[in-house]
Amino acid sequence: MKMLADLAKGTLVANGATFAITNRVRTVRDGTRARDEVVRSIPGGLPYDPQTFPRGLWNVTGIEWQKDKGFDPKTYGPVKIRTDAWRLVNAWELDKDGCYLGETARQARDEAYLLHYSASATTLGCIRLASPDDAEFLARVIQRLLDRGEAVQLEVA
Repeated sequence: MKMLADLAKGTLVANGATFAITNRVRTVRDGTRARDEVVRSIPGGLPYDPQTFPRGLWNVTGIEWQKDKGFDPKTYGPVKIRTDAWRLVNAWELDKDGCYLGETARQARDEAYLLHYSASATTLGCIRLASPDDAEFLARVIQRLLDRGEAVQLEVA
């Protein structure tokens, strides 16, 4: 199955269904992220300013159900839909208090871009599904396909 996420339109088309999505990211650059709300790259752990989900063609790599893990609905909702999406980001220098100071030329690979529901209107770059029910429905469809050994791809435009 191939899904198409149109970030400008706010839609995700998958298996004949259309889901509402957002990809709002709070950043230091636009003033919506406080200087002490430092985010670190995965896997390198370097401080960086979060960015939107990278455009391109990615693979869905797995489903991680959160319900049995004492999940916090403010962050990932009931399920994480994992992808192999990644991007290069510029690392930031931190001041003596551990707050963002300035962007550097040093680059880091940032991974862990997911699809999930969140009670928050923003993510750290993940695609946010509009409801927990949408996230669960989509995850069940994807899980069935992955269990059968079928590829699931996500094209982000």
